[in-house]
Amino acid sequence: MNKTFLIEIGTEELPQKSLQNIAKSFRNNVILLLTKNHIQYKKILWFATPRRIAIKIEELNTNIITLKKKYKGPSISNAFDTLGNPTPSTQHWIKKLGITIDKTSRIKNKKKEWLYYEHYTNNRTIEEKLIEISIFSIKNSSVPNFMKWNISNIQFSRPIRNVVMLLDNKIIKAEILGIQTNRLLYGHRFMKNNVINISHANEYPEILLKFGKIIADYNIRKNKIKIESKKIANSFGGHLKIRDQLLDEITSLVEWPIVLLAKFNKKFLDLPNEILIHIMENQQKYFTIYDHNNKLTNNFIIISNVESKYPKNIILGNIKVLNSRFSDAEFFFKKDQKIPFKKYQPLLKNVIFQHSLGSLYDKTNRIKYLISWITKFTKANLKDCIQAANLCKCDLITDIVFEFPKMQGIIGMYYALNNGIHKDIAIAIQEHYLPKFSQDIIPSHPISYSLALADKIDTLVGLFFIGKNSTSGDKDPFSLRRLVIGIIRIILTKKISINLFKLFKKSLNIYDNNIQNKNAILENLKKFVLEKMYFIYIKQKYVPIIIKSVLICEVPYLIDLDLRIKAISKIYNSNTLKSLILIHKRISNILKLSSEALHEEINKKLIKKLEEKIIISLLEHTQKKIQLFHENKDYPSILLELYNLYQPVCNFFENVKIQDINTSIKTNRLIILKKIQNLFFIIADFSYFY
Repeated sequence: MNKTFLIEIGTEELPQKSLQNIAKSFRNNVILLLTKNHIQYKKILWFATPRRIAIKIEELNTNIITLKKKYKGPSISNAFDTLGNPTPSTQHWIKKLGITIDKTSRIKNKKKEWLYYEHYTNNRTIEEKLIEISIFSIKNSSVPNFMKWNISNIQFSRPIRNVVMLLDNKIIKAEILGIQTNRLLYGHRFMKNNVINISHANEYPEILLKFGKIIADYNIRKNKIKIESKKIANSFGGHLKIRDQLLDEITSLVEWPIVLLAKFNKKFLDLPNEILIHIMENQQKYFTIYDHNNKLTNNFIIISNVESKYPKNIILGNIKVLNSRFSDAEFFFKKDQKIPFKKYQPLLKNVIFQHSLGSLYDKTNRIKYLISWITKFTKANLKDCIQAANLCKCDLITDIVFEFPKMQGIIGMYYALNNGIHKDIAIAIQEHYLPKFSQDIIPSHPISYSLALADKIDTLVGLFFIGKNSTSGDKDPFSLRRLVIGIIRIILTKKISINLFKLFKKSLNIYDNNIQNKNAILENLKKFVLEKMYFIYIKQKYVPIIIKSVLICEVPYLIDLDLRIKAISKIYNSNTLKSLILIHKRISNILKLSSEALHEEINKKLIKKLEEKIIISLLEHTQKKIQLFHENKDYPSILLELYNLYQPVCNFFENVKIQDINTSIKTNRLIILKKIQNLFFIIADFSYFY
């Protein structure tokens, strides 16, 4: 029989940044357990508002599928001792199953006999199953921070106040997270703070909409906000730039969205747009409106959670709050600029960067030292880079950044421009924090990415130096992964041919040139970078063995590693690579069995066979060509040159006996093979392919 199941968890205000994830996680857990318990259904829907999450399962098959589980135990010859008592292996088996020996039977074939046990699962009612599924699913939802709200040990993101659980029109009686289930829903707190008696699970969520002034469907609410906001902006020639994250947060803040248009004082448009947008979007959760020239206007959109008879009062209240925040920002912005921007630099001595790594002033000096070397490879103007390095942390002293920390870099750019600093240097002050996350943009100008590299390298190496390099699971307290991925992305995107490991060493030497564990620190840094390189390429769907075969070479030039991985990937499924793998494997197997030292050059006087002469001549020619291609980082051509060795090497193996009775001839032939093998290592370790 097919029925509709509903569970709604009523809570106090859930965190807007996590609401959607909590609700979807709840749904995914339910789906997982329904599948595990072989319970069939047609559709599962999820709902989420600030004060509830809910699941509705349509056409749920309430007929329990009974499954027989079979367990074969020890053979009878090993199951009992001479007195007929269960042996230790039998005792372990029945203990694991949670049974006694009398519950077992025997099973046999023509040759042997074993202990045997079978039992039937899913022998509980559908109601019992749904209670179990619901409790597990809500307890294991992706909740960012658990809290307790009474004397029980029950925990959830916010206090749970009500649980509705219906199977069609019947209440499934249970205690869910300390609350007795019922059929009572609660309407909008400020407009319809009423209790709604839901008769049948099918009535959800329409009954909330009709009697409770609540749009329970998250996506319907989200689309309503988006469509109506755009309509209002378009009505006077404006347009919105709605960020998905902001739209999700606003959707998670309201149960009955009302879209209102408002205007702030036009004089505040003289402030940097970034400050205005930050306050409106990140702090106040408003939508900003732009004109046809893509210029920010003083119009903005409020999403109210109340449908008021006097919407003007809501609008005026929000305008008052916003103008007040803008006034504070304006005050700080003007006050800060009474001091020339460069005068803030000495004050960096009073701000600790990290207790063991000194002040921000110390960090600035380290950045200057590193950028002096980095510019050799980025081709950025050294004088401009030094000036950018001197100023890049100065805005951290300002009042406005103290008030609005997310404005760091942005404020520095504006203050630099207002002090007549060159535009490229000012932009570098803003961009040197980029990329801030894995998909963020890369600094645009050579000064910007030179400064970004110097800053990130200094932080990364400094943290490894003082032992703050622990990352495990999701824990990364110092954002080391973000730091190193930023470094990798800048180097690869801007194609900077810089020896990263040498840069690490230079950075480490700033602290102390005679650090006792210097090599261990540098080795850990190298390992950390290569690990993150591996995961970057895995995410881009490159073949794992290709990535490993290249990274194992530990080349300090990341752009070089990138080119190698891409070159091998292009021929991955080709006969070319198969042939290269075949000859490399054959050469390696022979060399593994030899104990000779193979450091000498080939002795041409010991050449006896035509195939030897051919392979040596070709080898000398190939070495020169590969060396040239290597200098130009032309790895596709190197692979082609290696492939040209395939047939001559095969002929060599076919006609030349490596294990000659003359030790000198044998060693000479092994040296030939070693030199061929070394050519392969110029691009990768091909042993990973077999």
